Amino acid sequence: MIQFSEDRWDGAIGFSASAISRSISVRLGTDASHARQLPGSTNPSRMTQNLTIGICVPTVGEQATRNFFDAWRPCWQAQRPGLCIRVFVHEDNQTKTLDSSLWRGLEVTYTAQDDIARQLSGREWIIPKGSGACRCFPMYLAWKAGCDYIVTLDYDCYPEPEHGGRYLSAHLESFTRDRWFRTIDGDEARGIPYERLGKLGVRINHGLWSDVPDLDGPTSLMRMREPRRVSLRSGHEVVPPGMAFPLCAMNVCYHRSVIPAAYNLLMGLDTAGFDRFDDIWSGILLKRILDYKGWYVTTGEPFVRHVKRSNAFTNLRKEALGIQVHEYLWEYILDTPIEPGLSVTGAFTVLARRMREFPERVSAVPCPSGYFPRLADAMIAWTELFESSIPDP
Repeated sequence: MIQFSEDRWDGAIGFSASAISRSISVRLGTDASHARQLPGSTNPSRMTQNLTIGICVPTVGEQATRNFFDAWRPCWQAQRPGLCIRVFVHEDNQTKTLDSSLWRGLEVTYTAQDDIARQLSGREWIIPKGSGACRCFPMYLAWKAGCDYIVTLDYDCYPEPEHGGRYLSAHLESFTRDRWFRTIDGDEARGIPYERLGKLGVRINHGLWSDVPDLDGPTSLMRMREPRRVSLRSGHEVVPPGMAFPLCAMNVCYHRSVIPAAYNLLMGLDTAGFDRFDDIWSGILLKRILDYKGWYVTTGEPFVRHVKRSNAFTNLRKEALGIQVHEYLWEYILDTPIEPGLSVTGAFTVLARRMREFPERVSAVPCPSGYFPRLADAMIAWTELFESSIPDP
């Protein structure tokens, strides 16, 4: 049975959201009866003046793509003036097979695998095929097109009923967060300044998903016998410095400044030896960069309705080795020493060298032969795209 409480969305494995309560409006600072902004964000309308948002959608199959655009088109066409939306559709097939009428009325850049070689000039091998990690190609194109914020959204993720119109503004709200932590909900505690609240350097907002949560293969198998209630907390939570978090790229908004470090790693069980860890390990690398630069990531809203449940047995087979390596790799990345004064690409290059050394430094962990040296080369090649590229006008 699905339930909704005042400060969270509840459901058992498959769950959906209902209407936002007044308490959530107060937490987000959108209740007009409260004179002071809650809970740490300035007026989000300031974030939607003359901004370009690039929405990156990796997809396969015409019907799935049709369903996706039929669900999202009304939400994006209803955005307020001053917010320009560009959609970057990447079909994970060799050539284009989709009918462009699927996204009528929207500004869309449409690519397939054949376009990668033309765009990346010898570096096309760094974009995985047959994997969600191919999303990093449209992310690069959105950055090159000059988008201010870049959203990754999977084709099996739909807008929440009645809330799709505020999907982008809910992402953007988090980038206006002030530097004060709230100890209570519903009002401002004594000691919170009235005007000079500062601004937190948020660079990523990690949105979540109703209906089908993002679980690994072993956990999904256990939930077949022992279902559990899954809760999505409202608002945006700041991930503290020094802590990792599991980034799922189905619903994420990036500030363009971090895209040079937002590479989704080489994946493919047959080609790389790992699968389904592209966004997870990318998130840990990004978190190390954010901590180094004094920037932050938030997680929470907006929610999307994730409708496709993948096969738990298939996922277990794909994830088995990665789960074992992950027990050591996450901390190895997060503890990487980085000398002061580097750019985002400079710090990411340091992490690439660190990844190359992982099999030698943690020799007790089995690794596919040659994977980490090749990954390091791919990470460096990724940064070179940004060092040599001039954004398109």
